Amino acid sequence: IEAYIPESKLYTELCEFEKNLDVAIMRKRLDIQEAFGKPPHVRRTLRIFVSNTAADQPSQSEDANNFESNDDNAPSWTLKIEGRLLDPLIPTKKAQPIQKFTSFFKSIIVELDRDPDQFPQGNIIEWHKQASSADTDGIEIKRKGDMNVNARIILVPDFTPQKYKVSHGLSEMIGIRLSTRSNVMDELWKYIKRNKLHDDQDKRIIHCDSKMTGLFGVSQTDAAQLPSLVQSQLSFPDPVVIDYTICVDKQFNQSNTAYDMDVELDNVARQRMANAVAATQLQKDVMALDDKIVQCVQSINNSKIKRDFLTQFCTNPIEFINKWIASQARDLEIILGETKVNVEDVRQAEFYKQPWVKEAVFHYLTSKTQQRMQELLAKK
Repeated sequence: IEAYIPESKLYTELCEFEKNLDVAIMRKRLDIQEAFGKPPHVRRTLRIFVSNTAADQPSQSEDANNFESNDDNAPSWTLKIEGRLLDPLIPTKKAQPIQKFTSFFKSIIVELDRDPDQFPQGNIIEWHKQASSADTDGIEIKRKGDMNVNARIILVPDFTPQKYKVSHGLSEMIGIRLSTRSNVMDELWKYIKRNKLHDDQDKRIIHCDSKMTGLFGVSQTDAAQLPSLVQSQLSFPDPVVIDYTICVDKQFNQSNTAYDMDVELDNVARQRMANAVAATQLQKDVMALDDKIVQCVQSINNSKIKRDFLTQFCTNPIEFINKWIASQARDLEIILGETKVNVEDVRQAEFYKQPWVKEAVFHYLTSKTQQRMQELLAKK
């Protein structure tokens, strides 16, 4: 093809370059998969602010002796619980996607210390995360009232995967206070191997040392029972509790203290690498382009066959037509499943000395014999 299409040489070189590029990409993917072993989360600090506003309070009214009021102008206050992530100490080149305040909590509960008979709305307000709800930068609670109220704010963290608080005894053994169940099990196995507590004959048997015996209450256990023993030493993490007094003597009041909380964010670089490894859409695009290239190459080959056909016809039309007719005749015989004999070949004696003649005679005589037997049976 290069004689007719000089650019085909460049295409061949590009194919070789593509092979080398595929090898380089495969190596890079393997490196990325090894990098997945790095910590999947980044630790950041969430700073929580608590404040409140007051509206239509008697102390704010211009006429304190005006006792006429309605529900719209009744004294009220609004409690605000907000939070934001602090900037990292070492800024990154690419910005971390901002997660909103409510994304870090499974539920938020506010307990108000006031007489329930005077305030039938209820003194316990609960917010629970819903899968369909959007995250926000904070929550607001509005209630009627013209007196200061003590509030207890309970923030229940949302860990993915779920983390547990490790009991004091187990924490001293493995050095972990808060972690996932799988991490706790891994550290306990390391402790068992480090202290050679496995049985010499049966590795499934674990001989508990004094610490494990005092913690689990057994001197010997089976490896299959270890998860249930560990589960008894795990509990849900303690919530974050903030005490705050809602003041109504001024329009805006804010706590003198901000509360910092350690949170974990998904590693953006790790997620970006995972997306690069997957890249299903890019792979589909490459496959579609490969299909187009195959179609183009096939079209070029068909055009070359047509060109060669016409070139041979121009060079020697008579010889070309004879060969072409003979070729078409052979193809037709194959398609129809028929065998035709050339008249000139039949006139030669060598024609009847071919191996197929004996087989043809055998089949002919067999058919004649069967035909004769059918005739005799018919007469009887």
